[in-house]
Amino acid sequence: MCADTPLSQRLDESDAAVVGRVVVARAGDVQGAPVRLLTFDVDQRVKGDVGRTIIVRTPSGTDCDVKVPMDKPIGLLLAKAPDGAWLASACSVVEPGPLVAEGGEPRGGVIKVGIGIVILALVLGWALLRLRKGTRPNLPGAPQP
Repeated sequence: MCADTPLSQRLDESDAAVVGRVVVARAGDVQGAPVRLLTFDVDQRVKGDVGRTIIVRTPSGTDCDVKVPMDKPIGLLLAKAPDGAWLASACSVVEPGPLVAEGGEPRGGVIKVGIGIVILALVLGWALLRLRKGTRPNLPGAPQP
C-alpha cells in the first residue's frame, strides 16, 4: 500500500522526516501492546523539529514492524503520537537519497550569500580603482580611445 503512494505525498503527510542510523533497539510495552523502541542518531533533518538523537516507537510482532539494520543510514518518515512520541512503521522506511532530494533543505545558504557579497565587493573595488586611475586594458580588437 505505501509503495503506491508517491514519496512527495508521504513526506507532506508526515510530521517529521530524518536520515540517520539506528544505534539501539530494545523491546517495550505501551498500554499492553508490544513495541520496539529504536534509538535513532539523526544525521540530517529533512522535515520537522527533531533533536540529534530521538527515540522512535514501532510496532512489534506485526506486518508493520520496522526491520532495519543497526548503524546503516536510512530515511524515516515519522508521525507524532498524542503523547509526544515519534512513531514509525514499515511504510515509514525510505531510502535516504530520494528522501533528501525530495524534501531536503538547501544547506549553506548564509555562507553562499556571504561569499557572493565578498566577491561583489572585490569586483566593485577593482572596477573603482581602475576607473580612478583612468587606465583601460589593452585588449586585442577593442576600440582605442
